[in-house]
Amino acid sequence: MHIYIEYGIILSSFCFWFYIDYVKIFEKNVINSALIHSIISGLGNSIDIICDPRIILNYSSIRNNISDIYLIFPLISFGYGFYDLYIGIKSFKLENIFHGLIFVFMSTYMYLNNSLIAMHVVLIMEISSIFLNIRPYNIKIIDLLFGLTFFIIRLVICPIFIYYYLIDPNNIEKVIVFCGGVSITLLNIYWFYLIVKKLLNPKRVKKE
Repeated sequence: MHIYIEYGIILSSFCFWFYIDYVKIFEKNVINSALIHSIISGLGNSIDIICDPRIILNYSSIRNNISDIYLIFPLISFGYGFYDLYIGIKSFKLENIFHGLIFVFMSTYMYLNNSLIAMHVVLIMEISSIFLNIRPYNIKIIDLLFGLTFFIIRLVICPIFIYYYLIDPNNIEKVIVFCGGVSITLLNIYWFYLIVKKLLNPKRVKKE
C-alpha cells in the first residue's frame, strides 16, 4: 500500500472519531466512537485472522508479502488510538490513560517498523468492547456477553496469540509485543477483577 494512502486512512480515522461523537445516533448514553470502532476493529481483525491464520500462527512468513487489505483495519485502529488516548486523558482515569498510551505506543512502534499487521494479535480484544459499549441499554444478556467475551478473548485467546508470536524465532518485534502484551493483560486482569466485583456486589460498587 502506498504510504500516502496509509497516511490518509490514519488521518481520516483520527478526524472521524472526533466528528462522530458530536452526532446523535443512539437513544441511550452510548459513546459513538467507542462502539463503532469496537465493531469495525473487533469484527474486522477477527475476519482477517480467519481468512489468513498465518497472521497469528506464522506471521514471519507473510510479514513482507501480505495483501494490503489486511492493513486496513490496523490502520483504522491506529488513527483511533490517538483519540482513545485523548478520551483517556479527558476522563482523568489512570487506567484509561494507561490503555491509551499502550495503544498509541504499540501502534506507532509497529507501524514505523513495518509490522502493524501484527497488531491483529491484540486488536481482536475489541470484540468484548462491543458489548461494553452497549451496556447503557441495561439488558442482562448484554452484561453476561460482555463478561464472557472479556474473559475468553482478553484473558485466554489474546495471551495465547501473543505466546504464539513470541515463540516464533523469526519474529523480530518480540520485545515490544511482550512488553505491550504483558501490560495490556495486567490491565485486563484488573478490569476483570472490577467486573467480577460488580457482579458479586453491585450495590456496594454503585455506592463507591
